[in-house]
Amino acid sequence: MSAFPSSSIGLPRSLNYDMPPSASDSCRSYSVNLSPDGITQVQAPTQNLFIANQATQGQFNSQIVSFSIPSGNSNSVFLDPTHTTLSFSLTYNISTASSATAPVVRLLSSAASFFDQLVLYSNNTPLEQVNQYGLLQNFLLQNTVSASQRVGGISVAMGTDPNSTGGVELGHASATTYRYNFSIPLLSMIGINSDKLFPIGSLNNLQLQMTTATILPIVSYCTAVATQPVFSQNFLLSEFSLNLKYIDIGESAASMLMMTLPDNRIMYKTSTYTNSQVTLPSGSSGAQQLLLQIRNTSVKSVYHQFGQSNSVAAQSLVSPNGYFDAINITTNSRQLQVGGNFFPNRPINDVSRPSEGYLYLIQALGGSIPSALGTVVAKETYSSVGGVASVPTGANVDTALVLPATVVRAAPIGSDGGSVSVFNYPSAAFYGYDVERLGGVMFSGINTRSTPPFLNLNIQNALNATITCNAWGFSDVVLVFDIGSKSVQAFV
Repeated sequence: MSAFPSSSIGLPRSLNYDMPPSASDSCRSYSVNLSPDGITQVQAPTQNLFIANQATQGQFNSQIVSFSIPSGNSNSVFLDPTHTTLSFSLTYNISTASSATAPVVRLLSSAASFFDQLVLYSNNTPLEQVNQYGLLQNFLLQNTVSASQRVGGISVAMGTDPNSTGGVELGHASATTYRYNFSIPLLSMIGINSDKLFPIGSLNNLQLQMTTATILPIVSYCTAVATQPVFSQNFLLSEFSLNLKYIDIGESAASMLMMTLPDNRIMYKTSTYTNSQVTLPSGSSGAQQLLLQIRNTSVKSVYHQFGQSNSVAAQSLVSPNGYFDAINITTNSRQLQVGGNFFPNRPINDVSRPSEGYLYLIQALGGSIPSALGTVVAKETYSSVGGVASVPTGANVDTALVLPATVVRAAPIGSDGGSVSVFNYPSAAFYGYDVERLGGVMFSGINTRSTPPFLNLNIQNALNATITCNAWGFSDVVLVFDIGSKSVQAFV
């Protein structure tokens, strides 16, 4: 019989009184607040706010808001990416108040929805590019924070609604000036995607470009409109500020660091998101295979959602939040394929076994079960159907599946809850796949450069609308900083 496992006698960690190293006397931290280089304001064109019995979004103005970030000044200077935010204000003035029946005017998701793209440059070479930025922020916001966090500090900073899972409600019924200030974290290498100090003093010419949305991320709805609001100043974004925290470790500490660097280079591991967009035409049903153009060296997770435009009246009553409503399109088989590998091995069935799909999403987001299940996504919003004429029938259909009608989602059969507004509780059928091989190594994901991923689907009910699949690959990035030339190269 084997001996009972044992280890050498020693002291527990709670009795380890070793002191951490001290910072040099010259070490200091300071904030840097940057204004845009060129464009400082972005305004929506003049347009009506309401269309009776149709959820609608107006046009916005796609512009590049650019920031030149101080860099290359000293090898002792670093950026703390955990403190990076972008702040700005939304203002508008109504000279004639609106008069409408059952009006809704609200921001979609959060203030991050005002942006479609983020690009980070060094020496005019892109280090990262994140497309469908606002949708991605919404995906992560809904699935990585708790309800108390979302209605608490996140509502203060990012413009989420304090009493629903949508964006903040916007004033329109009084003739006055309205003002809303926002601060959003950045999904970037110089933002929350990194956890180590970024050697910003060791490279030249760093620039951030944020592209504003083409479609106004403000949705409005009413059942009847007597008077459209008259804007003396339409929706205007201004007062942009990129807020950074710099740390100067001091010349002596920097010299110690330089002595440890092989070939006078810093190897910096971070991550980024690569977007791919695929369209499913109306009438599609049965087996479908979607090619995702995500070709990176180390993809750790793939996320995606299905959505439909709210520019068509009938579709807007089911998905009033447009592409921010992530809908269940009755996929009774869903699986990610990379080469000869399938994730998961057993296909997910969103008609019969939707709970399994959500657990796979949580794993793909890096969460543990059950601690990471405390998100704002509820069973009814996760099972919200769209893009089809009706919910599938039969004994194998999950009872929670409901198709919204007239911007309202009825309670599932047997529920003691009432109907809820889809504006307040957007559809939340978010999907994800964990494809990471082994954590804690240089490139921990799967290589998709020569074998891009496919989504293998089987759609039970034929689509009655054109559906867009937005997908993102979450990938490792290694930045190689050359200290001598103050340049950086990204390996994705």
